[in-house]
Amino acid sequence: MKPTVIGALGAIIIGIGGTLAASAGEYSGPGFSGVAWYGKGGTADQKMGPINVDRPGYRMEVHEQGQNVTVLVLWDQDKSYSLMMDQKMYLEVPSEQTGDTASDFDGEPCDGYMNSKKIGSETVNGRSTEKWRCTGELQPEPGTSGTDSTNWFDREIGFPVRDVKDNGEVFEIRDIAVGRQDASLFKIPAGFKKLDMNAMMQQMMRQQQGQ
Repeated sequence: MKPTVIGALGAIIIGIGGTLAASAGEYSGPGFSGVAWYGKGGTADQKMGPINVDRPGYRMEVHEQGQNVTVLVLWDQDKSYSLMMDQKMYLEVPSEQTGDTASDFDGEPCDGYMNSKKIGSETVNGRSTEKWRCTGELQPEPGTSGTDSTNWFDREIGFPVRDVKDNGEVFEIRDIAVGRQDASLFKIPAGFKKLDMNAMMQQMMRQQQGQ
């Protein structure tokens, strides 16, 4: 793989990791699929890609900067995987890279926050949700002091369908279809080669210094 491609992929993977709050935990819902959207100005105006959630974990596909990346999180592991689909390679991303821990997700509103308060009920993209105020982020992204948020939690699927942080970042799931997901979606495909995260980070630093 060319160094410039390595740098681009590294930047995508680190950025996505922080956005998704990829962390291990538990999920006991019925499973679902949908489409993830993201935005930074208070509106989710950027389509990220398909998302699948079920007992093994969650998976999201992203097309960014000409690269097809799939983020895979398994609930029983304290790390996530970033699969570079075109190159058939993958990275293991430790929880400390995204600021998350194994206790972040328990299938309840305001997972990952110290305090939670229900402030109402709203319909979001046709789904009935509970609206919660979440404060005191327990494991903020590295280099930050944490950001409070408002969370719209869907009890049927046991998962938030919208999260709006006080800094304007929005993560939203649309076009939800409830049902068990194929177990193969939560496995690293055969033939994918594991990459070294430290080597990628060093390559990114060299590229930045050379600019």
